[in-house]
Amino acid sequence: MWSILLSLTLLLVPFTSALPVSSSTSAVVTTIVLSETVRYAVSTATSAPTALGTVIASLEQGLTSAQPFTAAFPIATDLVASALPTSIYVAYGASEFSRKYDARSYDSISEVDLFAPMEATAPDDRFPIMVSHPLHPLGMSNSVISKSTIPTNNFYSNLFLGSRNQPANVYPYSVWWSQGTNGDYGLAISHTTFSQRSYGPDPHADPVEYYFNPVGINSISFSAAEFDSGMTMSLSDPTEFSVNVTMAPSTSRYGNGRYLYIPLVQGAGFVSGLYFNMKPKFNSLVGFQSLTEEASPRYGIKKYIAHLYDGTVWAIYANVPSGQTFSLSRQSSSSIVASQRVYNVVVQIAKIVDGSENAYDYHAGKYTYHAHVYGTAAGSTGTVTINYWTLQGNNAGRLLLWALPHHVASFTSEMTKSALGISIDSQTKGKMYAYSTNQLIMQEVLPTDIQFAPWTSIPGKSAAYTSQAIKLITSAATSEIAQDFDAQTNLDSMYYSGKALDKFAMICYVSYSILKNTARTKNCLDKLKGSFAVFADNRQIYPLYYDKTYKGIVSSAAIATGDSLADFGNTYYNDHHFHYGYHIHAAAVIGYIDSELGGTWVQKNKEYVNTLIRDIANPSDSDHYFPFSRSFSWFHGHSWAKGLFESADGKDEESSSEDYHHAYAIKLWGQVVGDKSMEARGAMMLAVMRRAMTAYMLMNSTNTIQPENFIANKVTGILFENKADHTTYFGTDVQYIQGIHMLPITPVSSYIRSPTFVREEWDSLLSSVAPTLTDGWKGILYANLALFDPKSSYEFFSSSKFSTNYLDSGASLTWYLAYAAGVGGTTS
Repeated sequence: MWSILLSLTLLLVPFTSALPVSSSTSAVVTTIVLSETVRYAVSTATSAPTALGTVIASLEQGLTSAQPFTAAFPIATDLVASALPTSIYVAYGASEFSRKYDARSYDSISEVDLFAPMEATAPDDRFPIMVSHPLHPLGMSNSVISKSTIPTNNFYSNLFLGSRNQPANVYPYSVWWSQGTNGDYGLAISHTTFSQRSYGPDPHADPVEYYFNPVGINSISFSAAEFDSGMTMSLSDPTEFSVNVTMAPSTSRYGNGRYLYIPLVQGAGFVSGLYFNMKPKFNSLVGFQSLTEEASPRYGIKKYIAHLYDGTVWAIYANVPSGQTFSLSRQSSSSIVASQRVYNVVVQIAKIVDGSENAYDYHAGKYTYHAHVYGTAAGSTGTVTINYWTLQGNNAGRLLLWALPHHVASFTSEMTKSALGISIDSQTKGKMYAYSTNQLIMQEVLPTDIQFAPWTSIPGKSAAYTSQAIKLITSAATSEIAQDFDAQTNLDSMYYSGKALDKFAMICYVSYSILKNTARTKNCLDKLKGSFAVFADNRQIYPLYYDKTYKGIVSSAAIATGDSLADFGNTYYNDHHFHYGYHIHAAAVIGYIDSELGGTWVQKNKEYVNTLIRDIANPSDSDHYFPFSRSFSWFHGHSWAKGLFESADGKDEESSSEDYHHAYAIKLWGQVVGDKSMEARGAMMLAVMRRAMTAYMLMNSTNTIQPENFIANKVTGILFENKADHTTYFGTDVQYIQGIHMLPITPVSSYIRSPTFVREEWDSLLSSVAPTLTDGWKGILYANLALFDPKSSYEFFSSSKFSTNYLDSGASLTWYLAYAAGVGGTTS
């Protein structure tokens, strides 16, 4: 939630730096019919990382002074189409043809398409239109912007923000636009190993506070003899797993007929580039110690092995069309150059790790330019497939793909047959594993039994609302329903407003489902409906706008104040899933109760709530008004919070709990409105999140993914693509760091945060701290205690010494009592 602080001072610094960024804190935070539409740096960090990573936010950006050459294969322009070698062009056509069969139907009516489209119409006129966002996506033509739904929380944001020379973490590689460093112009490639990590501030501590990977190690770069300071980099086809990069030399010197096309796709085994009418060149700031030409793995493919001075070895494969000549030679320790200009030669680069060379040989000649996710659910079983679209030069086989640990743990038996027995280190998610396949197929058991009522994963625990508990809950509800709802909800922040709306929604729920008091429920519900209507009618202090640049719903706060960080950067797409998740969950609770009472509130508010969901979790690329899955990464298994803010360490997320809260909200709203696809998709997101978060973010003592000297922190704190930092954006107190991964406590909390994990975290870090607190973090920690010790949690909230000072702005005594008792807090 705290990815960008309101009062943050941002420094524009080189990405090889880790200068501290000053900040101050505001108020303390007290499954099948598939879709019928197919979607279309050599240096090391030497300073301790700040909580901000090395955030760069040069917000005074304008359009590029010259429009770069934007034709990028396989975009169907006359120039590119005429340039394609027949073998590649035919393969592309076949791929397009086979795509249509992703839309096959199934006989069983119990199967649900997880990605069925929602509405595909423009947001209604309650949302004023922001024709142009103040932060223009650099390197994208007006045509690309108008035709695309640009993801704002994806791995390649650095390529269109600020200096445009910060890394894009493709995983396992990191790439960036090298703009002349030591004479290198092109797309630099880096891969770091676990042994290169830096730990601090005391590297000998256990646990260490943070670890990070060095950035800017330019091992090898795609370049060309024609590239110099006049070169350009343009972007096209920005999608959920990929973006196409086109680099071109100065048009004033070389005209418009030359380019290097590089599709960046998450998990791809090679970084691949198509040279058209260019003389290939490959640079290294580490240095080439030697270059040898090896035996060709198959007809039409040239193979070279480059040994670097740091001991790493890189493979370079060239797919050479019939009739062309291609050869490479080491020109100097820093450059390898082709003998002549080439047309339609695809070069593929990969770092050799133990056992990988033969696998690279086998898979060279085929590459991916895009990936698409689809999935199904039937009952409590769901399957998600990431399907990689391929182009083949001189290889009709399968791709080599790198899979993350949470992928591997959920792979189907079909997938296990494709394992190659090779691994490579990733930046912050352990080892990645090689598979010979064009698809990553994962299966999960869905949490279909988690609804609105208190739920626990503690064996043998269940609700026990004694008469004394009912009395205490009734007293708390009576008092809290009497509060001024509007004063607490109509704020200048979508985040804080959402927390308050959600708080009152849960009080209404307890009144209805646990206390079963109709009069009190109606009183609560009427007040809450009135408060919610302010937002549904878009009459809040800073109304929401529809932004036509990035295609999303944004706060007008930054426009009104001139502060890009207003409301935690909402206008710049920061934290949307945190903010809107609270509103959606509140709506689901209101809708559930109102429908039970025979009301029609859902029908009147469905379009508004669905619009919020389309902004953060749009399930289909057939919706041209919002990008697919803005927040949740179906590759990484969790969301990224950082929006349009440049960062040397890539995207990050600080609150795992507010992340899974938004998925839980989507699941419940889908249930309330009868959208089976949405309900199942929310459940699938939760299942994937549980697997990914327990591997990468929530670390119990048996964790084998994160470094051994880091797991005693129990939570990663802020998890970046390139580092993990056990801290927060708003302070370093342990209750902040652990607590931001707890709130809000809901029925789904126990699903994600296992009793074993919560007990370890409490015993090692929190048991001595919690009793000393006097603010809202105290309540959060003791509510979280219910996830393994509901009796002690209930005793705390039912004590005569309890103070309302222990409640943060999104918490109520009503819900904390009801939850603790509902998961066994009143039983022995």
